[in-house]
Amino acid sequence: MTFVCSSRWTSLFSLGLALAPLACTDDGGRSTASDEGVDAVGDGDADGSSSSTGDGDTGSSGSTTNTTTTTTNGDGDGDPSSTTDPPKFDVAAMPDSPDICIVPEHVPCDDLAGGNEEQQAWRALGLGCPGEFPATLDYNGHYLALMVQEGQIGTHVPATYPVLEGDKMVVLSTGIAESVLTPNSDGDTSLTGNDPGNLPSPMKPQKVSDTETCDDNPALIGTGDCSNTIWDQFGGTAGAFDYAEMRFSIEVPIAVSGFAYNVAFLSWEYPDFYGWAYNDIYIAWLESETWTGNITFDDFGQPISLNAGFLDFKDAPNFIDCPLPCSAPELDGTGLETHAGTKWLTTNVGVETGDQITVIFAIMDIQDNIVDSAVLLDNFRWTCLGGTPGTVAG
Repeated sequence: MTFVCSSRWTSLFSLGLALAPLACTDDGGRSTASDEGVDAVGDGDADGSSSSTGDGDTGSSGSTTNTTTTTTNGDGDGDPSSTTDPPKFDVAAMPDSPDICIVPEHVPCDDLAGGNEEQQAWRALGLGCPGEFPATLDYNGHYLALMVQEGQIGTHVPATYPVLEGDKMVVLSTGIAESVLTPNSDGDTSLTGNDPGNLPSPMKPQKVSDTETCDDNPALIGTGDCSNTIWDQFGGTAGAFDYAEMRFSIEVPIAVSGFAYNVAFLSWEYPDFYGWAYNDIYIAWLESETWTGNITFDDFGQPISLNAGFLDFKDAPNFIDCPLPCSAPELDGTGLETHAGTKWLTTNVGVETGDQITVIFAIMDIQDNIVDSAVLLDNFRWTCLGGTPGTVAG
């Protein structure tokens, strides 16, 4: 296996380490990833594990709902793990230094044939590839809420939503994913049996404090949402409806200090429900030794939702911030014409080497199960950018 190292590679030379197998980049990202969404990773200073779904409500509808758990063994086919883990890189001579970060190189594997829709979705996201670190991969939600998209979404030039890693991306929706992204289709579907109300464990929507986050006071880790961003949208409502999630548990590789991924939010709720207090939202939850809570935010420090500050593309007028004329040709051919969406966004968050982390990507209706939204997910990668969670456009 080959590796990509951070711009601090010179410190390794001063320690007398052999670096012949290493290929270095300034940003510590994947050498095979698209530039878009990699260079834009922020500095992580935004304001803001288990493998089951906790209360068991999600995925309770039997034939219409998938609750799939796969433990990858590094061969990329989604088979159960064997008794021998795939080899990890040798770090026996690696000094215990916070100034050293080495990111394993990733080779996209979403072109591999075989596997069900869930296994293909994980490969499209950038996980479960041959020879890479083993992970427990779960999908919980209606089988129609998950879709693997090959190639760009839309017809705008340049592409508004190009694939950022490999040839495919993931679509996760509160309704039928294919319908949300099909021009002249119906973006108002209800998938019964996926209305848990409460967020599945280990997610806790409650604030850890009215005055502090876990970055301010690490003793608050594990007591609720470290970012204090979910409760204002979730509290006092009937809870989560049309819920779908992808979650994975994985050990952070040695000498890695963060991870990043890309997300875009698209909603049919615009313009009719724009500005309302309760709407479809997306939560990215990290359960780790250093953070328990939401990690993806809009530029107001709130969860990604219809009212997100990154809602750049509005293809119909509203009475709040986009009077006539109000159009977004960037949404041509996406199925979101006359509706709205964000650009590709990049989230980066710091993690600790060797920590067993759980990450949950979840989308849901709040308060009801009418009108659909979707998120596009792509390009999970390890990084050398630590620090608190942050999200930027790009």
